[in-house]
Amino acid sequence: MEKFWYGNIQPNEQDVVSNSKLAKLLKLVAKNEENLTPMLSEDAKAVFEKLKDSQDELSSMNERDSFVLGFRLGARFMLEVMDVPFIDG
Repeated sequence: MEKFWYGNIQPNEQDVVSNSKLAKLLKLVAKNEENLTPMLSEDAKAVFEKLKDSQDELSSMNERDSFVLGFRLGARFMLEVMDVPFIDG
C-alpha cells in the first residue's frame, strides 16, 4: 500500500519477456512499420503518424477503462468474501 500511496505502482507498465507472444507481436509491428514507411509520401507519412497517435490514445483509454473495471470487480469480490453488502451506484 505504501508503494501505491507514493505513486510507485504503475499498472500500465509491464516487462516484456523476450520470446513471449507479446514480444513477437511488438517486433512484427515494428518490422511492418519499418517496411511501410519508406513506401509512403510525405503527406501519407503525416496521416500515418496521426493514425498511430490516435490509436495510441484509444489503446490508453481502453487500458485505463479495463483497469478500472478490473479493480472494481476485485473490490466487489473482496466485499462478497467479507460479507459486506455492496451498494451499486
